[in-house]
Amino acid sequence: MTAPNSPAPATPVSDELGQRFFKAFDAFVAAVRAAISAAVANPAYSSAPGFVLWQTEGLPRLERELAEIQDGYALFQIGETGTLARLARVQLGIAKRLDGFPLDFAGPDRAQVLNQYEESIVFAAYELSKAAGVL
Repeated sequence: MTAPNSPAPATPVSDELGQRFFKAFDAFVAAVRAAISAAVANPAYSSAPGFVLWQTEGLPRLERELAEIQDGYALFQIGETGTLARLARVQLGIAKRLDGFPLDFAGPDRAQVLNQYEESIVFAAYELSKAAGVL
């Protein structure tokens, strides 16, 4: 029996869930980078406020979060699942945290792709969080 103030035993989480979450976030960041690169070449997009916001705030924020997730994934690969699971739980709210950052800053086609990547993050984050017992 576990003492009342002891941490709960770690829940085993499949490698696939950790990898899926990490790859989903990594792909989203790569897609944002690609969208910014494409928008730079198009004056109709590069002069829009949404573009500047993504370039100066959105992408840097996502890159910091990706670095944290990379570190969490490295720990996950050696058996410490809690860090990545907690980071995944935070990403359940990625759409809300990015509210005000228009996904269509590089056009409607890119917006659709970014939205799909964002949804894949939420789905993977939910599965990982649930399996790890942090929901």
